[in-house]
Amino acid sequence: MIRVVISCGDPAGIGYEIVMKSLIRYSPSDVQFSLCCAPSVFESVAHIIPQSEKFFDLIKSNIVKLISVSNDSDFITGRIDMKCGRVAYDSFITAVDKVISEQCDAIVTAPVSKKAIRLSGIEFTGHTEILGEKFRCPITMMLFAKDFRVALVTTHIPLKKVPEFIRSENIFGHIQRLHSALKNWFGINEPKIAVLGLNPHSGESGTIGDEETEIEDAISRAIGLGIQIDGPLVPDVAFLPSQREKYDAYLTMYHDQGSIPLKAFGFKFGVNITLGLPKPRTSPDHGTAFDIAGRGIADPESFIQALKTAIEICRKSN
Repeated sequence: MIRVVISCGDPAGIGYEIVMKSLIRYSPSDVQFSLCCAPSVFESVAHIIPQSEKFFDLIKSNIVKLISVSNDSDFITGRIDMKCGRVAYDSFITAVDKVISEQCDAIVTAPVSKKAIRLSGIEFTGHTEILGEKFRCPITMMLFAKDFRVALVTTHIPLKKVPEFIRSENIFGHIQRLHSALKNWFGINEPKIAVLGLNPHSGESGTIGDEETEIEDAISRAIGLGIQIDGPLVPDVAFLPSQREKYDAYLTMYHDQGSIPLKAFGFKFGVNITLGLPKPRTSPDHGTAFDIAGRGIADPESFIQALKTAIEICRKSN
């Protein structure tokens, strides 16, 4: 039996809705789901979800188990709220602890509001960063939609700080984690990776910045290990169709350099996966969507893909 723990995200957003919709549509018989949540929120959203009784049947049959992090039943919908932020954070930390203690095999996280969590008094930069701290290991964020994969050297930091992290050793670590995941988690025997430059025209031989020398050094080290890798590619043409067909994944230097083309290509199917962890962690590649919360129109497809990815990785590992 594969054991998947889900942190259900911000009660004010669409997290509980997409979790319920996803499990109604996708709940394999060889998987048990533990949901870290405020249980009352599922009762609140049930009336806006067709066939919601199927979700509660999964609970009765022990396919889905609710792990309460809050007994509160008075949550707002559709805006940033301190209490919702605290529940979202507690749900996430409880889920992470389940994996660290080996009570669960994978973690899937629903969207949270960083601002709501900070309002509750907790310093929070993102799921990925907390996972690295809790598991005490270097990690890499990768986004993918079908066969289009983009990993990031830097994540949730201001653009002005990005150059501080463009260092050969740092980039080399991301290359290694990306290469390992492509082989072991995605089943690509000889993956080919493209690495982007940071500056316009990839620095144009040092005339528009010199960060590319660090990138080139990391690439040379990877080639020395037998990794198939090209770069640093000129960023503004790196994602042309003729380029995409050459590579199994890209390594980009900062958040929007990778996430913009990925979301433009396949937002509906986008999945966020954390590389470098001993167990898979995935999430949908979208946010809390406060503007449509409580209306029953949230699309669960990205969350379903996140579930399928985590479960498929567990099956390969077993």
